[in-house]
Amino acid sequence: ISPYQLRDPWFSQKLLKLLVEHNFPPERLDVEITENALLENLALVRSMITSLRNQGVRISLDDFGTGYSSLAQLRNLPFDRLKIDRSFVSELRENGSGAKIVDAIIRLGDGLDMPVTAEGVEDEVILAALAQFHSLKAQGYHFGRPENAAAVRTRLARLGLLLQAATDGPEAPEVQAPPVSEPAQARRQ
Repeated sequence: ISPYQLRDPWFSQKLLKLLVEHNFPPERLDVEITENALLENLALVRSMITSLRNQGVRISLDDFGTGYSSLAQLRNLPFDRLKIDRSFVSELRENGSGAKIVDAIIRLGDGLDMPVTAEGVEDEVILAALAQFHSLKAQGYHFGRPENAAAVRTRLARLGLLLQAATDGPEAPEVQAPPVSEPAQARRQ
């Protein structure tokens, strides 16, 4: 959610209405709010986050470490996940201070009982460096680039992962994920 969207006091209601209109389960949606967006109107942001979470939407604090979040904000705002900014994660490649910052953020997340995701995992070197940390998920180009819906369908069809839809209409077919081994699953998360 952009800071601009957070200025709209009706944003959470509009988003929830879209979920209902499209029959999309709220618990499958994870909304990301950048740390810098918290600076504008904390009371309104708290109201939106609470409203969305009450309906089952998960809320992640994105780009953590680049803004000015206070520990009180982290404790008082009902975030579901911290996402470590890629600038710290990319420093893992150089054995610099990035490892200490990543470790500190993971410990903070543990203390707040909040899972942590490392953003910007672009290669095996960074993935291997992240392996030293416990209870950490990762995301980045190493796992895949953004794709439009047609490209996703083509890729999944090629892998044999698409089921035929109940109707032959223009709707997207359902996707059934294959069983994943534990190490592969840990890397994807």
